[in-house]
Amino acid sequence: MNRPLIIVESAMEIAHSQEVLDRIAEKYGKERARACAMSNSVGGIGPLLKERIPAQAELGHEIIGVSLLYDHVWTQGFYQWGQIYIEKKSVGARLREILENPGLRLSLEFPDGTQKTINVWKETRGKASVYFLDYRDVSDVVYPGPEDAPKDAADAHAWVENQKMLQSWLIGRGTLALLKALNKKPDIIVQSETPTLFANHSLVMDAYQKDPFFDGVKYVFNDHTPLEYAHPIWNESQVTKARMDLKIVKDPKYWNSSNNTVDITRLLIGISDNTFGVSKKHELVMKAMPSLKGLDDRITSVTNGVSIDEWRAPAYAAYKKMTGDALIQAKENEKAQMIEWIYKRYKLWANWRAKVKGKCFVNWTRRVTSYKRFDILEQMLVNPEMRKRFIATDIVILMGGRIHQNDNLSQNIMFQLLDLVTRDPVLQDRVLVLDNYNIWEAPKIFHGVDATIMLADDGKEASATGFMKAQVNGAMVIAVPDGAVPESVQFAGQNKTNPAENGFFVPYVNGEIRPENLLKALEELNWVYRDPKARASMMRAAFEAEKQVSIDRTAKEMLKLFFSFF
Repeated sequence: MNRPLIIVESAMEIAHSQEVLDRIAEKYGKERARACAMSNSVGGIGPLLKERIPAQAELGHEIIGVSLLYDHVWTQGFYQWGQIYIEKKSVGARLREILENPGLRLSLEFPDGTQKTINVWKETRGKASVYFLDYRDVSDVVYPGPEDAPKDAADAHAWVENQKMLQSWLIGRGTLALLKALNKKPDIIVQSETPTLFANHSLVMDAYQKDPFFDGVKYVFNDHTPLEYAHPIWNESQVTKARMDLKIVKDPKYWNSSNNTVDITRLLIGISDNTFGVSKKHELVMKAMPSLKGLDDRITSVTNGVSIDEWRAPAYAAYKKMTGDALIQAKENEKAQMIEWIYKRYKLWANWRAKVKGKCFVNWTRRVTSYKRFDILEQMLVNPEMRKRFIATDIVILMGGRIHQNDNLSQNIMFQLLDLVTRDPVLQDRVLVLDNYNIWEAPKIFHGVDATIMLADDGKEASATGFMKAQVNGAMVIAVPDGAVPESVQFAGQNKTNPAENGFFVPYVNGEIRPENLLKALEELNWVYRDPKARASMMRAAFEAEKQVSIDRTAKEMLKLFFSFF
């Protein structure tokens, strides 16, 4: 096949562009822009697709992104005395004023047979188009929890289960309705994560199931996490309520007859033309999952990447021609701007900038969840001897990330750390807990940091792109060998034949991460930071990982996979 493909990316989250968020900030203020940025980038999927969609379009294919427009978002805040709180904020009205109105209104049949009118909004991303489906009764907030249930709901948890099914229906069948309205017959539909299951036209008994418009479409399931919560198990009642075709669902390859359930991930892999994880290790983890036994030949991987143009500071553009001293000076200039921004953004105390002058800044901003092991830092700092060793370094840690409103364990992790730092005047200057981390402001951090941390329980991280954003800005990486880390991080002392070292190793010990090993890696970073020659060498090696971490490489590998179907 030589003609350009029509490729559709369907996902619960596709982050808004910097241009849209800049316009919201200009019109309604920075706080509102932060909230809008957070509304559809709770996890890593939203930011990834924001960059993956235009990258594919640059290769000469028509790319259409489809997601939902959310009316509200949960934000977080920290009281000065160390208490965390969350707050639900309205964002939909502002987005509707800024996004393009393409003049489309869809009539969509829901599982109960009723017809609903769906509004459609649009963003242009380079040569690609991203559409947001807007039906407020369903798309109030991404990944709703009991806190989102109406006050008169008889059972908040039952309401959540039903609302999530309706959101899946809206993004899945809504994707099909949109394509018909646009008269865009797709060659490929990429379904990111299990909530998009209904984008496969054959799975549901409705008008789309046998519609010849979708004959010949190839379905690709893109898994983004090996964690259990992302691999739901549905019972017969749920399957029936969603009008799923029992001839497909109850195939013995997918249906568990002993308890009358179906593993949705197994089902999607089985009925799709191919499935790809987002790193080589993620592929191996999926193939080893007992629930996916026998589907090995249907699973591959395309490692995530990041947009270098969006994430790299312009000051580093000519890094290949810059001397070691020039690289360090460029980083110090970017860091000075970052420090000034942090000082103002987080309203820090007057002498903080003077106290951190010349220090090594380490970024640890990720979605906050238990397997990403933010608790290791608290374990390290409550130990008097390890705290003393950390204070002896020149390191300042910037820490924070998104917390789901229904994740009490993650909230407690951040509370414990915040409480520890708040009660320790020395640590207050050296560990900053940042609230409302978001894709709009994140580049300001990555431009200036000297290093970043990527920890996760073994086999739990699918890819991670935060460390990639750090690498394209010449920052070193402190990490475990999980996710995509082994593909672009060369750990110091691990490979004597490869001098391109750009990271520091945190080993697993009996499958666990230990605080003393994180501290050891921080001390190794500190030694390199104090040695200009060693620092410049590792910075250069970080920059030189750009070919592997680039979203352009990701897009090309995806297209190679797609063309293998024809």
